[in-house]
Amino acid sequence: MANDVDTDTQELVELFRDRIKGPIETFLDVCAHCGICADSCHVYVGTGDVDQIPSARAQQLERVYKRYYTRLGQIAPRLVGAHDLDEEVLDRLQKMAYQCTLCRRCALYCPFGIDNASMVAAIRSLLADAGRVPAGLEEHTNNAYETGNTLAISDEQFMDRVEWFEEELQDAVDDDEATIPLDKEGARVLFVPTPIQIMRFPSVIISAAKIFYAAGEDWTMSTRRFDGTNFALFSGEEEKRDEMSQRLVDEMQRLGAKVLLLSECGHSYWSMKYAAETWLGKPFPFEVKNIVELISEYISEGRIKLDPSVNKKLVTYHDPCNLSRKGGLLEEPRACLEAACEEFVEMTPSGAEAWCCGGGGGVIAIPEYDEVRLNAGKPKADQMRESGAQMVATACDNCKLQLIEVAEHYGVDVSVVGVTDLVADALILDEEKE
Repeated sequence: MANDVDTDTQELVELFRDRIKGPIETFLDVCAHCGICADSCHVYVGTGDVDQIPSARAQQLERVYKRYYTRLGQIAPRLVGAHDLDEEVLDRLQKMAYQCTLCRRCALYCPFGIDNASMVAAIRSLLADAGRVPAGLEEHTNNAYETGNTLAISDEQFMDRVEWFEEELQDAVDDDEATIPLDKEGARVLFVPTPIQIMRFPSVIISAAKIFYAAGEDWTMSTRRFDGTNFALFSGEEEKRDEMSQRLVDEMQRLGAKVLLLSECGHSYWSMKYAAETWLGKPFPFEVKNIVELISEYISEGRIKLDPSVNKKLVTYHDPCNLSRKGGLLEEPRACLEAACEEFVEMTPSGAEAWCCGGGGGVIAIPEYDEVRLNAGKPKADQMRESGAQMVATACDNCKLQLIEVAEHYGVDVSVVGVTDLVADALILDEEKE
């Protein structure tokens, strides 16, 4: 390392080295800066900002790496295009990292298979160490870390909402004995929603309860852990990220449930299904599933019956990146929609190649990036319009919020709904009562 840097910078450089190692270091070596990834990135396509080309992020990282960890970069930085890790570079890295939605679409088109999202996650961790997490994202992260949920919902508020959900469930299934079980030990399924569902999209929880009722599921919700989100994954604060994951593990063990069921939230599923065991260094003694995955099983096993004529409007599906491209849930939501709706049509492209909504990766929680976020949503707005659909279904709260705003911003005449809601609307309950 160069020895002509001040103490604060030297400390940050050492943290940089800790973050940029292993596969990240390999990606920097392999990236040819060919720019093939450019047209795969919705942020670049929507904004035209060359800093948002995925390979540009790799190049900026490489320049800092060269400055401190190559001989030529230390001796003659200008000769090799090396950059100091100064305030200007940190500002640029912050914009690059926190405006990226971590969707991993660029990785599909990279001829070398470079995972740009891993590099962005490393940059975010570095920026978190430097105290440079955007304020809105930090607020959500701290709320969850300190109060147990991102919206700081109190226990009293939660219980009031659950009481209302239960009343709505009883009306929906015409059964005064129908309940939303809380803290039931030994239940097969622990259903964990999100705070935004509790406060803004309550139909998701009511619809899930209705489906569980029809399927005869042995389930419960927790009064301690009713937030499946993990905004520290987005902020880059690894200690908080791990702690929030561990809390769900602890609650599963406390209640003795066999299936951790995450609601319509893409990153909560991906993080607990594919990442948290690595973060925490141990395998889980339970399954992790998403709500659409379980509903698809109910349909295939005949545990619920649906009447698709209830949902007559032409429906298309938006693939949340964390569920489809990163999580592998491609067929399950489509099986739900095809069983619950009269007409279903795909957007083009769809599935693993679908365009990101533009609001993922925590970007929707950063108000100063709203203009970029809406511009990044244009490829998705074009897809929705071209599909001819009247309704866009998805299985992620974050995507819903973004799609609603994007549709309004670009004048796309569609309604945005949840997969769970459409299935619940189509349920045939009379047979279940007989």
